[in-house]
Amino acid sequence: MDWLSNWRFHPLEILVYQMVLYVPATLLGFSAEAAFGCAVVSTTLGHFAHANLRWRLGPLKYLINTPEMHVWHHVHPDSGPVNRNFGVSLSIWDWLFGTAYAPDHPPARLGL
Repeated sequence: MDWLSNWRFHPLEILVYQMVLYVPATLLGFSAEAAFGCAVVSTTLGHFAHANLRWRLGPLKYLINTPEMHVWHHVHPDSGPVNRNFGVSLSIWDWLFGTAYAPDHPPARLGL
């Protein structure tokens, strides 16, 4: 897994994600600058989460999606629990809803 895997998605995902985020934001009166800032931060965090880094960020993993956590989202079913760590930018949702998984070691095998 590397930062380029952040760009592997179906083209319709872009349309759906953008509509879910930007249509309500526009209706609520957010500026184009705020939308752009959100896009930059989100893309940066996505690249970071998919980076092949062995950095441990301590308590920060409870807030943002880090490589040490997100790699478990891509685990092969034979190498660990599946359906974990869904947070795109923020991991706090996984911790709140019980889908967080962050052991002290990386998975033996990745899958799709």
